[in-house]
Amino acid sequence: MTEGHWDSEAPAAKKGLPTWAKIVLGCCGGCALIFVVIMASCVGLIRSISKNGVPAVIDKAVGSAFLDKAWMEMANTVKSLSTAQGTKDLYRTNPGLSETFATEEDFLAAAEEWRPRLGEFPAQRPQLGDLIRDQKSGGRFQINTNNSRTRIDYQIPKGGMLYLELESGKLVDVRVE
Repeated sequence: MTEGHWDSEAPAAKKGLPTWAKIVLGCCGGCALIFVVIMASCVGLIRSISKNGVPAVIDKAVGSAFLDKAWMEMANTVKSLSTAQGTKDLYRTNPGLSETFATEEDFLAAAEEWRPRLGEFPAQRPQLGDLIRDQKSGGRFQINTNNSRTRIDYQIPKGGMLYLELESGKLVDVRVE
């Protein structure tokens, strides 16, 4: 039996890292692992998209969230501009056009110049992958929104460049160059 005295040797110091350091290392390691898994998933998704195109579910989600409304606005505008009566109706239902075109006659004269450049406007919005591919080959489709004002630029196939500007969903400027 040993005697325990206050003046005997101190107990041996524990070896290794303190508990708080082990917890910090574990958290950092877990975060690093999650980061690596997310990056690998992103690289895999990008490779899959470049090889097989944009999946239909992504096209539908992005299209319904951002593109479909703009596409419908463009389609309706191009359809209206293709006839004299449609052009008159377009001017009358969008009073903001008077900011750019003082009178209906000015708007009708401008639309007459644009009509040959309306080209072959697609009835359906192209797939997102096709729009991206067109962008790389010189085509153009851009939507810029700032508060209640939206600007849409689109290169019409076999036609001119369509520029639309809307404020609170109403057309305030249009031109085809």
